[in-house]
Amino acid sequence: MSGVISCKAPDGSLCGYISIIGCTYSSSHIQHENASISADLNTPAEFQWLQDMTYPSAIVSGVLSIMHPQLYEDSMQGMSTLEDWSSMYDPVMNRTLSLWPTAFTNISLIANWSTPLHHDPQSRASWYDVIVNVGEYTDCVMAVPTLGIQLVYKPGTAVAFSGRLLWHGVNAVEGNQYCLTYYMRDNIHQWAHVPRCADWMRINGVEHLLRATVL
Repeated sequence: MSGVISCKAPDGSLCGYISIIGCTYSSSHIQHENASISADLNTPAEFQWLQDMTYPSAIVSGVLSIMHPQLYEDSMQGMSTLEDWSSMYDPVMNRTLSLWPTAFTNISLIANWSTPLHHDPQSRASWYDVIVNVGEYTDCVMAVPTLGIQLVYKPGTAVAFSGRLLWHGVNAVEGNQYCLTYYMRDNIHQWAHVPRCADWMRINGVEHLLRATVL
């Protein structure tokens, strides 16, 4: 895991932020010398976490395959390329990617923290992030001022949108709130030399799927 920040709230509940990265790449170095997984994503506990997340993460990937088929196909190609490369150069990464439960390259978990308004500059404007909220809490709202809207953010809510294009944030709440964010980093796709989906999702991109469902 990477970027781990954790603490205890006054009531004893866990709060913090964890970023889980299946592959990371720093563009300041030579290709193929520095592709790697999160520094601590090689222990039995982290591997068990990946296995436990297989089912919910597969659902999120399935949702992406319907909402944005081209992005899903490009992402799966990227994962396949990374698995092939790691099978030769990095067995630890290869083992991790064999368990990686989603088409997204990154997963972040935010526990009991408010999220100030922000956007995600390492993605692409036409790409979707998927955010899933779970727990037991009340009075949570996601603000998207770019669109002039506020979304009621109840437990079990999933939201998909362009995290780079749209400013967004979530208020602090009472109770236990856990936010799973699935997203991709553009430089990983660039490093892997796979298509970097630049097309906006439009209804005609899924019309054939809708027709099949109706029939």
